[in-house]
Amino acid sequence: MLWCNLKTGFFLAMLVMLAGCSGVSIGALDSRVDKEISSVFVIDTGGRAGQLHNRALRRTLYVKGVPSPAYDLTSTISVSSSRTLSVSAATSTFKKMTMTAVFTLKKRDSGEVLLSGQVTADSTLGTVSSLFGQDQSEAHARDRMAKLLAQRVVQQLQLYFLKNLDA
Repeated sequence: MLWCNLKTGFFLAMLVMLAGCSGVSIGALDSRVDKEISSVFVIDTGGRAGQLHNRALRRTLYVKGVPSPAYDLTSTISVSSSRTLSVSAATSTFKKMTMTAVFTLKKRDSGEVLLSGQVTADSTLGTVSSLFGQDQSEAHARDRMAKLLAQRVVQQLQLYFLKNLDA
């Protein structure tokens, strides 16, 4: 009986702790971060992946509206694919796709580079046997990775602004 009560108590304690963490986002740490983040102007990147990346960036950056831009954010996206799975001299249709976004944040008035970096995302695809399915799988993987890279770039920007609030 005691063991059952301990298990139930532990489960409820873990549930309460996890529920408390679910509403915390890094943007909510300081309102000044939100102000700085929303003043980043996203310069367009070419291609479908670039369009999706830019759209996801703008959706995340401009939650509180668009004030006058103080920073420019440029990104370039590159994609590489390679076969990844081989089993004892047998080939496979599985591919590993890696998408990389290289980004630079500059001050708009002085052109000073404040932050530059790169983020990557990986995906394994090709589990479908039909050629049409493989093409669709690749297209969806590119779309998902472009959006994921945008989230990672925004996280890097938030960390930068959070770290340099008083500078």
